Amino acid sequence: MSEDRSISRRALVAAGVGAAVASAGVAKAQGRLAPLTDLDPIRTELVMNVVVTCSAPEPMSNPQSKDGRREVIWPIVGGRFEGPNIRGQVIPGGGDFPVMRPDGVMIIDALYRLRTDDGVTLIIHNRGLAYPRSGNDRGKYRLVPEFTVPQGKYDWLNKSIFLCTLMETPPAMALAKGPNENDRLLQIHRVL
Repeated sequence: MSEDRSISRRALVAAGVGAAVASAGVAKAQGRLAPLTDLDPIRTELVMNVVVTCSAPEPMSNPQSKDGRREVIWPIVGGRFEGPNIRGQVIPGGGDFPVMRPDGVMIIDALYRLRTDDGVTLIIHNRGLAYPRSGNDRGKYRLVPEFTVPQGKYDWLNKSIFLCTLMETPPAMALAKGPNENDRLLQIHRVL
């Protein structure tokens, strides 16, 4: 008589969780934390590219603020965005208000509006960190955009968490006109 040696996926997952729980019990008994095990890995999906066009920075008359130094403001003068089932224009009038905290960390803080091609206005508040340069690396920006949108077709933006990268805009996507404008490419990912 042969035994059925097939194991279901559910049984494997249960065995893995069981092993992690057992390991945690041993660690707890020994006064330690359990080994680091990712039981619910985080995945993301790219949902939108946004090219934001800024004019030349405007100096602040008094750069010292309660949260650090705000030396310049980058006025937002336009741009475009596009993703699956969403596209439109960046509405002129917002701004990027970076601040250098007392501990030397650069905070990105941008507030602006997007208008979809079907006429819906979306508000986006992008905050995050500038990671310092190292070697030939140009540095990295990691942001957490928050959307405020009306109920309807785009309210999925109200119901998700997003992460965003900010980088130089590839030449094929550039929109800036002349030496007094510059573009930034934001790639917005939804956390699944």
